[in-house]
Amino acid sequence: MINKHLTVKVPAGLHLRALGKIHRISREQQCAVLFEKENGEKANSESYFEMLALCAILGTTLQVTVDGPNEITALEMIQEVFENGAGI
Repeated sequence: MINKHLTVKVPAGLHLRALGKIHRISREQQCAVLFEKENGEKANSESYFEMLALCAILGTTLQVTVDGPNEITALEMIQEVFENGAGI
């Protein structure tokens, strides 16, 4: 299990398309991914509703916890989404 604080650097924030990409990453890499805001709100990457409820706009910092056999690769791919979005 690894943890890292990531900050949303995409002007559109973590919108549905970006969250879909994170969801696919977690499934493809066979990892559980949990996001947590500073105020304690949590979201699992398996739930689009939980992730959208975090309202992760530009500048939002989340603690990302990844657990699974390919956790390092998954975290690197998720960090890419936080920094460059999902092609928008």
